[in-house]
Amino acid sequence: MNSTRDPLHGCSAARPFRIATSLPLFMMLLFAGQNALANISASERTALLDLYASTNGSQWINSAGWGGGVGTECAWFGVTCAPDGNSVEQLSLANNQLSGPLPSNLQDLSSLTLLFLGNNAITGSIPPLAGMQELRDFAIGSNLLSGPIPPINALTHLSSFDVGNNQLNGNIPDISGLTALYLFDLSDNHIGGGIPALSNLPLLASFNVSDNQLTGHLPSLAGLTNLHSFYVSDNQLGGPAPALPSPNALTANGSRLCPNLLQPSTSPEWDAATGTTPWYLNCADDTIFRNGFDSNP
Repeated sequence: MNSTRDPLHGCSAARPFRIATSLPLFMMLLFAGQNALANISASERTALLDLYASTNGSQWINSAGWGGGVGTECAWFGVTCAPDGNSVEQLSLANNQLSGPLPSNLQDLSSLTLLFLGNNAITGSIPPLAGMQELRDFAIGSNLLSGPIPPINALTHLSSFDVGNNQLNGNIPDISGLTALYLFDLSDNHIGGGIPALSNLPLLASFNVSDNQLTGHLPSLAGLTNLHSFYVSDNQLGGPAPALPSPNALTANGSRLCPNLLQPSTSPEWDAATGTTPWYLNCADDTIFRNGFDSNP
């Protein structure tokens, strides 16, 4: 390293020009980082601002940065942008006291891969999601949402979908194309109709549709060799219990088939999976009560 002798201390000192030449480089990198925050589209900014307005953003527990000027969006609480700053990739506002409906243009966050809005007081229906083609993780459970679940079958990257503990109705949407699906939770809603075919979801590990109003028979579990938990209890499902996948990865005491209207059968595998022997023990318990009738008028 080029150096000069310090006449007072007799030691080497770095030449001043090295600092002078490195400072512009540092400033260039700093400004480049700042500029990366300023590039999300106008439609994405509008979607964020509409979310803030419609869910009473002034009452959020943490709303740091929200409503700031153009170019600040990537620094707003809960917002994570792509490395180049050109789009919003993650929106995480769970447990943040959001209340009111979600805006219809939420899907304009078209590069979103993660949306976490659970444990709030969000009302109304789930807005269209078809525009979020990159979405992988969607969690909006434990809110006050109602109405049907919008189409999600085009979200081919979707890995987890959690809308449990709401007031949703309608049927389970088509999920036949969600080959990356790992977790699916619709529990504690008012969903009716039947359970769709699952055997074309090879990565499915957790399936929970308990505490709904589902009817019909349980689907085949063939090919679901990654399935660890299967919760379908507290519905009005009938017919036989399906054969377990082979090989079987269901966790001991990690599934629930009852209460339901299922036909009893001998299955040590289901006994182990449900932690109940036999698995159908008390399967018809409180069926009448769950349907809103009293068995002892």
